[in-house]
Amino acid sequence: MKPLLQPPRSPLNLLPDPVETALEQRLELAYEQDQPTGHASLFSRRRLLWMASSLLGTALLGTGYARWVEPAQVQVEEVPLPVPRLPERLIGKRIAQISDIHIGAYFTQEETAAAIRLVNQLNVDLLMLTGDFGTVRERDRSLRAARRTAVLLSLVEPLRLATMPVVAVTGNHDHWGGLEPVVRMLNEAGARLLRNAAIPIDDGLWLAGVEDVWGGSPDLAAALREVPAGTPTLLMSHAPDYFDNVLQRNAPITAQFSGHTHGGQIRLPSPVPGPEGLYSYALVIPEYGKHYPIGLRRVGERTVYTNRGIGSWPIPYRFNCPPEITVFTLQP
Repeated sequence: MKPLLQPPRSPLNLLPDPVETALEQRLELAYEQDQPTGHASLFSRRRLLWMASSLLGTALLGTGYARWVEPAQVQVEEVPLPVPRLPERLIGKRIAQISDIHIGAYFTQEETAAAIRLVNQLNVDLLMLTGDFGTVRERDRSLRAARRTAVLLSLVEPLRLATMPVVAVTGNHDHWGGLEPVVRMLNEAGARLLRNAAIPIDDGLWLAGVEDVWGGSPDLAAALREVPAGTPTLLMSHAPDYFDNVLQRNAPITAQFSGHTHGGQIRLPSPVPGPEGLYSYALVIPEYGKHYPIGLRRVGERTVYTNRGIGSWPIPYRFNCPPEITVFTLQP
């Protein structure tokens, strides 16, 4: 094999072959031998090829992991949730959250059913769905609408598996594609859709939900209109940055549950923790999710939690950001 750097040749190519061969061997040997201490080491061609092969192999393995392994590793996150003025009989009540299913893109009906069966095993009293139920890739508009309706309706049977009440709010993709099939799907599945409305979870605790800020018309005042004054209230909002509106209005909200960002899906290591206490950062965060992109944040007595979602969009990859089902345990 020829060395990477060829020895100089005479202009007329008159160098005898044996001498040329000896020069090549000496030059190649010089690149393969360890250099004396204190001098820069030169890599051999073999070592360079080995390093290149290793890097390529690592990249391929990492891509395969991010595409097929981590997206399938749904984690259950247990989160204690302090609620001021919580009635004593509600201490220990458990509420689950699933967000951003995005069925039709890279998430299937079978995977949704598996997630619901998992929730059924977690001894929860209520399941919250915080938007973005379906997403399809189809350039033709008429075909896209028909296919989107079909994949959304494929959620009916998995959601019917839930053994606890199910409450939902809309996400941006639900509004962008048209709400009619989303509303139909949730009704057929027996889920309660909160569009700027609230319901009592129990005597002394309410749950409100607003439409998504990116495509819908969120109205917090309308959502809280029926809530008795002074009653602890939880809020479902697909976009986590809606929490800024809660703070600015000093709204009587104890905790907000959101999704939308998927945690960034791809998170790289960081030498310092972010505001959520994680030693990682996301390469890309969508609009209306940049202030509270992942996990738990507390501001005074209020809490916002951003779920990482169980589906993926617009790419099917996850790295250092596995899909998530969250379970909140109410505490005084």
